[in-house]
Amino acid sequence: MGKITPARVVVAGLGNADEFDAEAVRSVSSEVLRYLRRRGVDQAVTIAHGAGIGGLSPGSLLGLYRFDRYYTNGGDADEDFEELTIAELDEARADAIRRGVSKGRSMAEATMIARNLVNEPANIMTPTSMAKVAHEVAEANSLGFEVLNNDDMLEKGMGAFMGVAQGSDEPAKLIILTYEGDPENPGNNLGLIGKGITFDTGGISLKPAAGMESMKGDMAGGASVIAAMQIIAQLRPRINVTGMVAATENMPGGSAQRPGDVVTAMNGKTIEIINTDAEGRLVLADALCLARERGITRLVDIATLTGAMVTTLGKACTGAMGNDDGLIGDVISAGKTDRRKILAAADVR
Repeated sequence: MGKITPARVVVAGLGNADEFDAEAVRSVSSEVLRYLRRRGVDQAVTIAHGAGIGGLSPGSLLGLYRFDRYYTNGGDADEDFEELTIAELDEARADAIRRGVSKGRSMAEATMIARNLVNEPANIMTPTSMAKVAHEVAEANSLGFEVLNNDDMLEKGMGAFMGVAQGSDEPAKLIILTYEGDPENPGNNLGLIGKGITFDTGGISLKPAAGMESMKGDMAGGASVIAAMQIIAQLRPRINVTGMVAATENMPGGSAQRPGDVVTAMNGKTIEIINTDAEGRLVLADALCLARERGITRLVDIATLTGAMVTTLGKACTGAMGNDDGLIGDVISAGKTDRRKILAAADVR
């Protein structure tokens, strides 16, 4: 690393010692790196600490993240932070630090995939484009990859999904990523099902114009599934995981479904459409049916399903519901577990 002139020292508090963990390091490192970048610093050295090393690299990378691809003059590229060196004073711990930094970086890179997908405009991030990104993730991480197109889904009787898709000229995609971490035990499985509505106008039940541009992000659940499959492939847990993304637009085209229509899901259940802006549960219904057909017994779907959730709970937390209290508890517990423990638990091979 080149010499940094003039030398500067930044001291940042990490809270109470008994609450110190990777999450505290993640939060502070994000703030510190943004602080340094705003002041024109592009290189830094930090001293590693074992108890929080799991949060250092993801905090630093995610703290510096920004989406400026479409800035006419290249955005703030001249202010990019170039290099962070992590120093470990105890040589005996150097390998452990490197492993922690590498795993933390993997988590951050997967998160940035999801952020990039969500931040792309809807005329760029179509269902076809989303499938392309998923294919790139699959190839880079040795995951299985499959896509069902409109004809495939019609043949399988996915009338709920196709009812939503029929209002758009963009072809729908049911994207499937598979990781086999325990191939000799197919019952040890997990399904991640993501809502991938790449733009949601509400359909015939049209949303208000104000704020509709944010509906390019109605595929955040699907983006999260694609990102999760990357980190799962890299951490290699002993479980079989299938990720599915039900990707389409919800548009008010001439062929769009109408309030009062009745559609038939893959499992034969009929559904009356009252409000076409309740499209998420329709596309997820057929994805869940396919997952069950393939023998997946533990299913978690991730979706920006309804604004009522934000109205009820605000932005401090989200809602979880299901028919298996044990699985719901596991999901909530995993979200509360600090990243250092997650990384340690994932080191199973």
